[in-house]
Amino acid sequence: MKIKRYAEYIKITKNEVGMSEGSYQFIHVDSYGREGSTQTKTSMDKHGAKVTTTTKSRSASDILNEQWRVDGACPHIENPRKPGLLYGVEPAEVLPIMNQWADQAKDAQGRKLRKDGHCILIGVASLPRSMEDNFPEFAEDTLIWLKEKYGDRLKSVVVHDDEAHPHLHFSVVPNIGEKFEDIHDGFKASKKAKTDGKLKSDQNYAYKEAMRNYQDEFSKNVAMAHGLTRIGPGRRRLTRSQWHAEKKQAAYFANAKNMAMVHARKGYKAGLEKAKVQAKEIILSAQKEAQSIGVKVASAFTGAINGWHSPSAKAIATAEKIKVEAEKLQEETKKNAEATKKIADQRVATVGNQITEVLIKNKNLEKELKIAEEKISSLATISNWYEKKFGKAPDNLPKIK
Repeated sequence: MKIKRYAEYIKITKNEVGMSEGSYQFIHVDSYGREGSTQTKTSMDKHGAKVTTTTKSRSASDILNEQWRVDGACPHIENPRKPGLLYGVEPAEVLPIMNQWADQAKDAQGRKLRKDGHCILIGVASLPRSMEDNFPEFAEDTLIWLKEKYGDRLKSVVVHDDEAHPHLHFSVVPNIGEKFEDIHDGFKASKKAKTDGKLKSDQNYAYKEAMRNYQDEFSKNVAMAHGLTRIGPGRRRLTRSQWHAEKKQAAYFANAKNMAMVHARKGYKAGLEKAKVQAKEIILSAQKEAQSIGVKVASAFTGAINGWHSPSAKAIATAEKIKVEAEKLQEETKKNAEATKKIADQRVATVGNQITEVLIKNKNLEKELKIAEEKISSLATISNWYEKKFGKAPDNLPKIK
C-alpha cells in the first residue's frame, strides 16, 4: 500500500470555503504476483567500492493478508482493527481466483506465467481525515465507478479505519482467457505502443499518459463531486490564490451534487404522495359511483313493487286483467333489474380494475421508496460509525449492492 505517500502530500492549511488540508484526490494501483520478485542493484559508495543490494517485492498474498488484518501481516499499524467488507468476497477468497487465472495464463512468448508475474491489480482510494464524515458516500461512489470500470473482474473491496486516512482497497483479477494488461490501463497502452513499433521512450510515455487518464477518469466520476481537486498544489507549483480558486470550484461541484440529490429525493417523495392522493380520489369516486348505481337498482325494484301493490277502483272491477298485466310488469321488471344489475356489475368491475391498477402502481412506488430508504439507512449506519472518529470498528459494514 502507498498510504505513506499520501500522508506526505498533506501540507495545505484550512481555507475560507471550509475545505480542509489535503482536499485533493488520492487513488493508486499496483500489480502483484503470486510471489514477490527479487531485484539486485549495484552502486558505488563514497569510497568508490561497489555495493550490491538485493530487495524483494511483496506478493499478492502479503497484500491481501494485510488488507484483512491477518495477525502479523501489518506490523506498520500500531493498533490494527477488523476491516469492513464493502463488496465481493474476503481478500483470502481472492487468492484461489487469482491462482486459477495465473495457472492458465501465458506470457508474451507463450510460456507459462512466472511465479512473480503480475496476476492481480490492487488499488487504494482515500480521503483526508478531516473529510471522514463524507467517506460513506465517497466509498459508495467509488464502488459504483469500480464496478462500471472492471465489471465482474472486481472481486473484493474492503474499508480500513485504523490508519492516517479513511480508505478502501479494491482487488481486480482478469477473467479466464484475458491478459493482465486487459485490466491495467498503463500496461495496455504501453503494449499497444510496442505493437505499433514505437520506441521504448514512447512506450513509457504511453504508459504515463494512460495512468494520467485513469486519474482524470476518477476525478470526473468520483472525486470532483466530493469537492476534491485533481492534483495537489505542491505538485503543480500553484500559487495560494490559484489553489484557493480551484478548491472553490471543487466545492461548487460537490455542493451542486448534494443539492441535486436533495431535490431528487424531495421530488420522488412528492411524486409518491401525489400518486397516493390520486389513488384515494379514484377509490372515493368509484365508491360513490357504485353507491349511486345501487340506489338506482333499488329504486327500480321499489317502483315496480309499489306499482303492483297500488290497486285502484277500476283495477278491482277488472281484477283478472290487472293480474295478467301485473304479472307481465313483474316479468319485465325482473328482466330490467337483471340488465341493470349486469350493467352495474360491469361498471363496478371496471372501476374495481382501475382501483387495482392504481393500488399496484402505488405498491410498486412504495417498494421503490422502501429500497431508497433502506439504502439511506445503510449509509446512515456507516456514517454513524465514522462519527465515532474511528474509535471502534464494526464487525462488518453493510454491503452496497
